[in-house]
Amino acid sequence: MENIMTIISCITASSFEFKEGTYMDANNFIIYSIQLLQAQSEVPKQLNKISFVNVVLSEEFLFAFIKWLQNVQITLLAFENTTFVGKYNVTMGVQQPRISSIQFINMSSHPLIQRDTVFYGLGNWMSTLGKLTVMKSNLKAIPCDISLNFKYMSDLDLSENLLQEESLSSSFCSGAFPNLKILKLHRNNLVNYESVCQSLRKYNLLAHLDLSKNNFSRNSSFLCEWQPSLIRLNLSNTGLEHVYIGLPKNCEVLDLSHNKIEMLNISLARLKELYLSYNVFTTLSPMGNLPFLQVIAVDGNLIETLNRGQLQSFEHLRSFIGDNNRYTCSCSFVTEMREIVEMDWIVQNWPEGYICHSPPAVRDMLVDDVYRSFFDCHTHLLIVLICIIILLLSIAIIICFVKIHRSNKTRSSRTVSGNSNSVQL
Repeated sequence: MENIMTIISCITASSFEFKEGTYMDANNFIIYSIQLLQAQSEVPKQLNKISFVNVVLSEEFLFAFIKWLQNVQITLLAFENTTFVGKYNVTMGVQQPRISSIQFINMSSHPLIQRDTVFYGLGNWMSTLGKLTVMKSNLKAIPCDISLNFKYMSDLDLSENLLQEESLSSSFCSGAFPNLKILKLHRNNLVNYESVCQSLRKYNLLAHLDLSKNNFSRNSSFLCEWQPSLIRLNLSNTGLEHVYIGLPKNCEVLDLSHNKIEMLNISLARLKELYLSYNVFTTLSPMGNLPFLQVIAVDGNLIETLNRGQLQSFEHLRSFIGDNNRYTCSCSFVTEMREIVEMDWIVQNWPEGYICHSPPAVRDMLVDDVYRSFFDCHTHLLIVLICIIILLLSIAIIICFVKIHRSNKTRSSRTVSGNSNSVQL
């Protein structure tokens, strides 16, 4: 408790961090009640962040602390590497605190979110949260009774936990999180895209869904009708080889990067941004019906060449990302690339990210630094011309030889004829 008193000396700060230590006995608030009461009036009416880092914390102490700050607007209450102990005493009432968001990262225990029954007092104040983050905490499920308490939550981040399809279904039961708009399930144990879709498709306000770093490599083709509200979907690093899965029809931002996709044929009439970085594309071939595409990323693929026509097929394109590919710096490609850069598009990471992979003479050079001579660019034509010249010279030599031979033969005949006439005389 002595640690808590140190805030009095800096009570006008907008953020507080309690790092390391043990905060257990809420009765100690009584000992310092006079000092804390005096300090309470000095606390700013709005705090950006209060964080507990590397601490052991009892729920009873936490509620006493929150009660002390019940009239203060707190933007973020954060717990990192925190061990929660004890159990909240439901007889200790607390008014509704003014906390916008709570963050739990790497909890060694998590009694605040994994209960077999309703939240009791905890539910009374967490139900008003707008944002909740629970990361790296070995979370396997949120019981339905608890999920039903979050009536006003719009932003939920459950990344880097142990959620599976079955627990997802119970965690997002009917009536839970009715105002959910942003959901992040990055790096969990999800393997069935269809089941995930069935569990989440009921959310008609959900606009942003992050399913990255799960494993959907075994998914077969199926159609999934997402709500029209879903406009941003992240499926990066999910093991996809083909995209035959159901995509939200109103999607505006689609991230398929870090997969094993080599071709794409999708129809998303409202798509504005498409991220295909670090797949196995060998060419920027037609990708389907994407009439309003503005941003496309194909960096880190196996693409060897580009041309303006491929990019001009996207009529509204304004930004292109194509660095770190295996470009063959032929004369035509170098010319096309310079023309692409001079277009109205923004070519991201140009010129430092665009490096020649072949031919050997320019390997590892920047595309922008490659200047090939006329003879480099027209080697085949030069060979043909040389062959034609050699052929013509050969023909000319043969003709000359024939003429000389005939001329010599004619002279020889004349000489013989002249000699014969002389003998007859």
